[in-house]
Amino acid sequence: MAITISNKTANIGTPAAITQTFSHDNGGGTNNYLYLVTVMANAASFQTATYAGVNMTTIASWNNTVINTRIQVWQLPNPTVGNNNIVLTFNTATWNPVSSFVFSVSGANGFGNIVSDDTASSPNPTTIAVSANSYVFGCMLSGNSATNAITIDGSSRPLEYTHNVNNYTSGALSLALTAGTKNVSVSGLSDVAALYFEIKEAVSTTSTQGMLMIF
Repeated sequence: MAITISNKTANIGTPAAITQTFSHDNGGGTNNYLYLVTVMANAASFQTATYAGVNMTTIASWNNTVINTRIQVWQLPNPTVGNNNIVLTFNTATWNPVSSFVFSVSGANGFGNIVSDDTASSPNPTTIAVSANSYVFGCMLSGNSATNAITIDGSSRPLEYTHNVNNYTSGALSLALTAGTKNVSVSGLSDVAALYFEIKEAVSTTSTQGMLMIF
């Protein structure tokens, strides 16, 4: 069952509170998942994320002390269909901007491998192993927004957003990938770091019924 990326929402704002709320329209579909990538300065931390009142599960949490920025990635299987609120909760009132990017996926079987590179250089290459027909999302951290780039398996990917969270963050999705170890990299005018995660394809199962032949 091929993965389909459907609705996407990018949000940036300063909560000035212990919560932040914005909406996302989840279109649904078979084997439907919701993914949320959140980034902010590491003066505060993420506590919870909900969609339509349902808790999302953290699949990656990374505090990059070189760029002083925190990434947290969340997943929710079978999310409510329609336009609903995402609510983020922080450990303290947050006065720095918070970046969020949420996207709906059908034909998925949850997340796979996750890699991060907490050295800071440019370009900053690493690798990620993926299953057949997976997608990879890359989230980069940078001290400068200009000319940021994310390359996945040889393809320079269009940036879904670039947000200023007192440093900068951008994100991009790959094309559907073949199985194997893939080269991934980020680059910018200043040192950059990145986190990548795999979204796995739901595997169709086919049942066969035995046949008895009588001669």
